[in-house]
Amino acid sequence: MRKERFDYLCQEAQSGNDAFASHPGNHEEGRVLSCSPDHLVVLTSSGDQRCWDFSECEEVSRTKEEFPYR
Repeated sequence: MRKERFDYLCQEAQSGNDAFASHPGNHEEGRVLSCSPDHLVVLTSSGDQRCWDFSECEEVSRTKEEFPYR
């Protein structure tokens, strides 16, 4: 993930909006809970918290049909 997308996801999460990321290395995805200078803390669908380096992650985008309020 590029730094500007990382910053965007962090801003969305801090504002209380849903932001999602995936980690291709372990095939997990989750909702971004918080950020540190270069890591995302996510909550996976299995309820586990993970801390991932942003450069190893990808943003998960949703369509307007999935999130019509955006």
